[in-house]
Amino acid sequence: MAATDRAATGDGPQGSAALPSAASGPPGRAGPAGHPVLQTLTPAECYDLLSPGGVGRVAFTGADGPVVLPVNYAMAGQTVIFRTAPDTLLAGYLDGPAGFEVDRLDEALCHGWSVLVTGRAVRVTSEAEVRHLEQHAGVRPWAGGARDVYVRITPRRITGRRIRD
Repeated sequence: MAATDRAATGDGPQGSAALPSAASGPPGRAGPAGHPVLQTLTPAECYDLLSPGGVGRVAFTGADGPVVLPVNYAMAGQTVIFRTAPDTLLAGYLDGPAGFEVDRLDEALCHGWSVLVTGRAVRVTSEAEVRHLEQHAGVRPWAGGARDVYVRITPRRITGRRIRD
């Protein structure tokens, strides 16, 4: 299992930090057996969680190793859409394998979910498709400056986990 897969599933060191484990939850906040419940999400549940858009992290392998960058994203059907500038590090690694991760955590309640998409980060080059995304995708980058390079990640695989009492 790849490290990025372990992070989304809660297995391994990265996943353990991203989602609380039964051993790390505070006393008194537990499921029926006295432990938080870790659920595997279906692809449909993962898409539902991603559908509002917001902030996620795109991951790729750069010249010096793994790179993870926050991006504002929107969903166009079952495709992740975000924007970047043409002179960014991210723009230099398009058209290659990428991961995309979104999570929501409530540390006080020890609840949360994490969804991981793996696929290829591909620059949208069709003028008609760019116009369509400008009008309908609603991707609003927080970063200043022109962010006119639209990027699509079509999931090859989507996985997720949720933890709750």
